[in-house]
This record gives sequence, C-alpha cells and structure tokens, in this order.
Amino acid sequence: MENGLTQLIDKKKLVRIIESFTKATDITIDINDARGYPVVQHNYFYGFCRAVRSTELGLRRCIESNAELGFKTVQEGSSCLGKCHAGVMLMAVPIVVDGQFWGSITCGQMHLERPGEREVNGMLRGTADLGLDPRHMAETFREIQVISMEKCRAAGGLIQFVVNYIVELVYRSKMQEELNRQKLRAAEEERIIMELEHTLQKAEFKALQAQIKPHFLFNTLNTITGFVTLGQNEKGLNTLYALAHLLRHNLDHPGETVSLRQELGYVENYLLIQKNRFGSRLEVMIDVPDELMELQVPFLSLQPLVENACIHGLEPKEGAGRLWIQGIPGRDQAEIAVVDDGVGMPENFVAGDQGMGTAAGIGLRNVDRRLRLQFGRQFGVKISSAPGLTRVSLLIPGPDKYESYQALES
Repeated sequence: MENGLTQLIDKKKLVRIIESFTKATDITIDINDARGYPVVQHNYFYGFCRAVRSTELGLRRCIESNAELGFKTVQEGSSCLGKCHAGVMLMAVPIVVDGQFWGSITCGQMHLERPGEREVNGMLRGTADLGLDPRHMAETFREIQVISMEKCRAAGGLIQFVVNYIVELVYRSKMQEELNRQKLRAAEEERIIMELEHTLQKAEFKALQAQIKPHFLFNTLNTITGFVTLGQNEKGLNTLYALAHLLRHNLDHPGETVSLRQELGYVENYLLIQKNRFGSRLEVMIDVPDELMELQVPFLSLQPLVENACIHGLEPKEGAGRLWIQGIPGRDQAEIAVVDDGVGMPENFVAGDQGMGTAAGIGLRNVDRRLRLQFGRQFGVKISSAPGLTRVSLLIPGPDKYESYQALES
C-alpha cells in the first residue's frame, strides 16, 4: 500500500501538472503517499519554502506538516486548512479509495492575510535551528503571496479533480489485476478460450473508453486555471460547474454505446465550455439528418473529435473560427464528420488509406480503436486535412449494417 501510488502514477505527467498549477496560481502542490512522503520530487518551491526545504531538518518538518494535515483530512472526511511548522498556510485534500486512505495532495506557499510582526517573529523562532539567514527568511516570508479565501476554494476545486484522476487510476489498476487473474484461470481450461477472448475485448473497450476522461479533464482544467489566473473567477466557477455536470454524466452512464442523439447532446454541453473560452471567436453549426440520430456510437467518441478541432485547429488561429458537425447517411456505412477552418494538421497526422498517421494523439487513436473493437475493422476514424480546412470523421455502421450488427449481438 505504501508504494501503491508510486506504482500507479505516471510521474512525468504529475510533475507537469505540478508545474502548470504552480505557474498558473503561484501555489505549489505536493502529492503524498499514506505516510505523508512526496510521491514525486520537483523544484517548484521558491523563496521562503525553497530555503526551508534546502536543509535536511527543514525538509523533514515540511513532510511531517504535510502528513499531519493529510491525516486530519481523513478524520474530518474533507479538505482541510492549517499552517505548517514555519507558519505558512497549507491546504490538503485526501485521496481515499473504497474507504481506504492512500495519501493526500497538499498545497502551500500562500498566506490568507499579510503576516505581521508577531507572525514573522513566530516563524523566526520556529526556524532558528535551521541555520538560515534570519533577515532573508523574514524578507521571503513576507513575500509569500496573499490570496483570498475565494481563490483558495477555487484552487481546492482544481486539486479535487486531480485527486479524482488518481482515484480513477487506482480503480483501473485493480480492474486490470482482476483481468489478469481471470486470464490465468482461463488459460488452464482450453474450453473457455473463446469466451476469454470476448471478455478481454470488452475489457479493452472499457479501458479505452475510460482513458478519454482524464485526457478531456486536464484540457478543461487548464481552461479553468487560466480563468483563475486572470481573476475571472465567475467564469472559472461556471466552467467548473459545467465540467462537474459532464463528469457526473460520465459516471452515471452504464452502457458502452449511446444513440448519436445522446452523444450530440453531450457534445453540445461540452461546447458550452468551449464557447466560454472562445467567446465570439467560435461559431458552431450542427447538421445531422434525423435518420442517423438513433444509430449507436461508443459513448464519448464524438466529443474527442470536437475537442481536437477546438484545441488544435481553432485555438491557434487568429480571429474567428467555424466548426461544423455533419452527418452523411449511407445504408452500410454512415459518416459523422467534424470539420473546422483552423490551422490544419501536420502531414504525419494523416496516413493515406489508413486514415490516421503515427503522430495522431491519444484521443483520436483511442476513438479509432474503440470503433474497431465495437463494430469491426472497416470502421474507425478517418482524417483529411488541407490548409484552412480539417475533417475528422467517425465511420460507423449505417442503418442496414447496424440492424445486422444488433442481430449478431443478441
């Protein structure tokens, strides 16, 4: 258990999250295991905190402060505020999976109000044995940013989403271990090999589907962080509420596929978030015939295409941009295309008849793999791009093909 987070977490990704969070908010976070020890090492502390952590004794006290506040979050069942050994404000959010405490995320380098002489003197007494220059300590202690309680709560909301991502990794790891055990048992009995293959295919589909969530989540968190950084707290909170609505929809959805009508409804909610970011720079048009609306698609398969168009096509473009969602009927194969007039894609994203090059991102590859697992190798994602116009399409069974597919599934 002590090393569970270390085994589950992509350390480089977490360091990037810590870096982005620090640059956006000037508040540095630490991700700690159940004993309070940091899971990843980083150099994003500065000024006062960096000086204290430069000594062995000071670093040990910082870790103990993080651990103490982390344990308090378990007792209270929610995020907690407190001060470290040197008098700097800390906030901690617990990481709990199935009632078991796995660690915490703490953030610091902040004051809720400007320190007076009493606070400075208390800090100097508490750090006197570290052998650091008192004048420098007092100066850097006063330089620590003072944030409002509103910004503190907003930062806590962002940290909670990081915690949710880590909890999802823990669940996914447990599921994978169970699948491995099932595979070993099935391998001993040749008569159930075909059943095992089918189970593994379904499991891979669900795992791929789950990968979309953190990918979309952290892109949206970057947006919210930007609003908080610019002081646009109302926009940040509105976007946070919209994201919470989408995530709740994800968690409540039990099936592997949904109707195209439902998927478009989800995409429209997602576009509310993007319109908050782009403002008048984003124009959206949706043209999908009614005859395609009840066709089934893997849940959360169209949204990554729309996200890709917004982030990689339209965001880098100067001025206004347009995004079209088009449905093209076909009896055996239907096409749902997302078209944008943004900056276009690099050539290595597009690969002739294969539809997608080796440089295509995880979101598009994920959707392509899920479509092929669900419907067959002739379906998937198709990309075409020219300067000023990019088209990324879902190829799915048309009405005739879909009826045959349903018959096979039943």
